[in-house]
Parts: sequence; structure tokens; C-alpha cells
Amino acid sequence: MKTNLFPIAIVLCLFAVSSAGASMVLVADGILDAEPRLTGLGHTVTQSDASTWDASFDYSPYDVVAFEFGSDDPADLQNLVTAVDASDVGVVFLRGGADVLATATALGLITGGSMHYQSPTDLNVIDNSHFITQNLSLGTHNLGYTYMSYFDSPGAGTTTLGNGPDGAALLVHNSRRVVGTPFFGHTSGYGNENATGLEMTDRSIEWAAIPEPATLNLLILGGLMLLRRRR
Repeated sequence: MKTNLFPIAIVLCLFAVSSAGASMVLVADGILDAEPRLTGLGHTVTQSDASTWDASFDYSPYDVVAFEFGSDDPADLQNLVTAVDASDVGVVFLRGGADVLATATALGLITGGSMHYQSPTDLNVIDNSHFITQNLSLGTHNLGYTYMSYFDSPGAGTTTLGNGPDGAALLVHNSRRVVGTPFFGHTSGYGNENATGLEMTDRSIEWAAIPEPATLNLLILGGLMLLRRRR
């Protein structure tokens, strides 16, 4: 006698956990070549000239846009801001520089001023409630390289997670996935970034990456209903 399985409701819920640290990163070409650092951390990197990122440029294939030393502002800044506000992409500043001040200002990370460097590279963590710093104790942590970022005019809608001797070195936006990392990327000594410095760089990328929405896909196979949660 055949058994009809169709009326039998068998529901299996599979909750897939997203892989940490694996992001699609669009790096704006600059003097510093950050690609080896990011690919070494497990990210996939595409390098491109930001001066060609016009009003029709599509950011959606990427999780993160990263600006490095010598990067230019996008040709159409509002297009990037719109993509960030639409949760299409996050932004990471791997080094503050004069060429991307307009980008950092348009995104609300700074209110003008400059993005420069400070030394020594002892990061004083003043807020470890955030994902980027949650593995660090409050207080001073050496990052290993020669210089680290300095943001002298943080935006009103930002939080400083860590300071250096001159001021803010790790800065996050409170409502946008935008972060200025301590990683200044100076050509002198940036390769000496130690494990703590690498973790700050990696977790900054991971936090800025826009997560895919959790959606339920219903798959019916001969009466077997599988509920799969997308990353």
C-alpha cells in the first residue's frame, strides 16, 4: 500500500550563520596598496578609480567601499551617500587624507577639519560596547605600525571608540555603516601592524559590511517544507 506523504507537514528550520570576515570590498585606488592587507584577512578586493564613480555607478555588488591613502573622492558624492543610506554598501576609511575630506564630510564622519595622522600608535579604547572594540578591554593597546589615523573634527552623529595622543583615532557613525579606522596606512611601517591592529582593521570591515536581509525561502519538495534563512 502506498503512503501519500503530501498531507504530512514536515517543517525543518535551518538557520544559516553568515561567514565572518568575508566581504566584497571595493577599494578606491590610491598611493597605498591596501589590497594585500585586505585579501590576507580573507576579503575579496576590487580596485577602481573613484574619479570614475559617477551618478550611474552601481555600489550594490559590494559590501564595503574602502578609501586608502591617495584615494580620490567619487565623481558623484551624492550617489555614494544614497547607496549608504539605502543600505547597499558601507564605507571604511583605512587612512584619513586630504583627497577624501569631502567624502568623509558628506557621510557625516567629520564636520570639516582634517583627517591626518598621530603617533605613537597606542590606541586608548574608551568604548568597548561596540562590535569593533568589544574584544578589547578599556585602556591602551599598541597597534604595532608607525602612525595611526587622527580625526580632529568628528561629526555630531558619531561615536569615538578610541583615542590617540592627539584625539580620535577610531570613529564610527551612529546611524550609517561608516567608520574611520586607526589604520593610517603610512608606507613607513604599516606592515608591522600587530594582531590587535589587524583585528581592528578586520572588524571595521566586517562591521561596515551591509548584512543581507534575513528572508525566508520556502522550498517544497514532495511535501517536505524546508524553511531556509538567508544570511
